[in-house]
Amino acid sequence: MAECSNKNAARRGGQISALGALLVGLAIIAGAAGDHLVAGQVSKQSLHVYDIAVRFQIYNALGLVLLGILIRLWGKRRLLCAAALLMALGVLFFCGALYLLVMTGQSFWAIFAPLGGTAWIVAWLLLAIGLWQASRQVKE
Repeated sequence: MAECSNKNAARRGGQISALGALLVGLAIIAGAAGDHLVAGQVSKQSLHVYDIAVRFQIYNALGLVLLGILIRLWGKRRLLCAAALLMALGVLFFCGALYLLVMTGQSFWAIFAPLGGTAWIVAWLLLAIGLWQASRQVKE
């Protein structure tokens, strides 16, 4: 996702969408594991934190699927590429931190969650700006 030229936009868009679909699948596995394996091992509060990680992973993974489709359709627009990178990093930092917090009980991991949350906020704002710009270029 580093380079953002239109040369291979279809391939890059497909890769971003595939990453999003993979992350949805992993979130479903994590949710099932949370229900069957984690639930009996941690407090209700920790299980709630785990559930937040699963839900936010699904939301943002679906955002990656959308971004991949848009990049495939419109070419590699810098804002969309940046949004995809930030969305993926957000999953890593936010969800990863919460999963590790619950699984290890070490509060140290919580310091990474705000980095992921901030990455998501910026990613969704970049997506909104990218969609706005694209809508202005559409000829009726």
